[in-house]
Amino acid sequence: MKGKRTVFNSKVDLFPKLAPKEKYHTASFDTLALKLASNITSYRVCDELLNHVIWQGDGEKIKYRSLRDFVSREGNKMLGYLDSKAEKVLKAQEFNVDTGEPVEVDRINETITNPVFQMIDEEIINSKIDEYNEGKSRKRQIDEVQIKEMFVGDENCINVSIDDIGTVEQKESGRTKYPEPKEGRHYVKNTVIHIQQDLNKYILVGLGIKRMMLIMLAFLLENDELKNKHLIFFTDGASDIRKAIKDMFGWRSHQILLDWYHLREKCKQRLSMAMKGKDFRNEAVKDVLSILWAGNVEDAVKYLKSIDDNKIRNKAEIERLIGYFDKNWSYIPCYALRQKLGLRVSSNRGEKANDLVVAKRQKHNGMSWSKYGSSGLANVSSIFLNNESENWIIHRNLNFNFNTDNSKIAA
Repeated sequence: MKGKRTVFNSKVDLFPKLAPKEKYHTASFDTLALKLASNITSYRVCDELLNHVIWQGDGEKIKYRSLRDFVSREGNKMLGYLDSKAEKVLKAQEFNVDTGEPVEVDRINETITNPVFQMIDEEIINSKIDEYNEGKSRKRQIDEVQIKEMFVGDENCINVSIDDIGTVEQKESGRTKYPEPKEGRHYVKNTVIHIQQDLNKYILVGLGIKRMMLIMLAFLLENDELKNKHLIFFTDGASDIRKAIKDMFGWRSHQILLDWYHLREKCKQRLSMAMKGKDFRNEAVKDVLSILWAGNVEDAVKYLKSIDDNKIRNKAEIERLIGYFDKNWSYIPCYALRQKLGLRVSSNRGEKANDLVVAKRQKHNGMSWSKYGSSGLANVSSIFLNNESENWIIHRNLNFNFNTDNSKIAA
């Protein structure tokens, strides 16, 4: 104090401002609280564990609502940091911060706009085709004429899995004693992006596919990962995701592949509703999938059209499946050959990321989430998977680069 005037107030000038009923935390406490909250099934359980560990008296105990607010706020601060980081990177690299397109393509390094990379040797590809085709019927063989993709080793690829995962949305009014009848569930959708380059990975998560793809583009530019690299996107076939990819990367060569798992599940679902009885269904599923595995979409359509009507219960489902093949024709690769070459055929890494950052913690019976709470918690989960927790909690920044500690890499 200088007279009656406050010159310096440590509560305001030295420490961050607190919300009502909050207390200052150490870095160790923050790490423990965030780690527990992103891995335990509820804030109430986390609250009990924290109070037990730090042995607080009744009047000093941490309240679960305070814990929830702290975690949500930290997670959304992380996402805000990434938004700001992405904007700076895109501006510095002369990309439009709203669309992700180059301001002037001619001014971008050619290794980014027109990448040159080594493809897998043609002799190796042909030998793998011969190896796979040996002893198989024509329809189940790989047809070289139908192969329409390039094959690039993982060391020269950026593999990106993109998916939206929904959690039940919380009502704006919250819980009431006499709730109004439900009009149908609404969902909070987080976009999860799993970026893989050879053995390295990084996970991004947040609300809005366009927003997250801008952050992903900034990540790739910041780390020089677009230079002379083949860019492959694995998706579940959702049209909005494909459109977002094409809109943002129309200036550059890239490849979109339909994930094998989702293709297989779509076939099982449609044929289960189309066929009479499980025997006919199992026969049709087995035949169609073996044809598609070899990348022969045209033969799969011919097979569906040739099924005996006496085996079909609902022909409309057959037509829907054929329509699905038509829409995704150019995104269905030769899965068999990719697997033979040791290349990815599915977005299983992306699905695992979905589970780790959202589903494991947020998709339980009775749970509902606000957009702010769901997004915040998902981002808290991601910093531990990216080995960024120390950077954020202690230094209040994120390295925004691949995790090179291979012993800690998620599947």
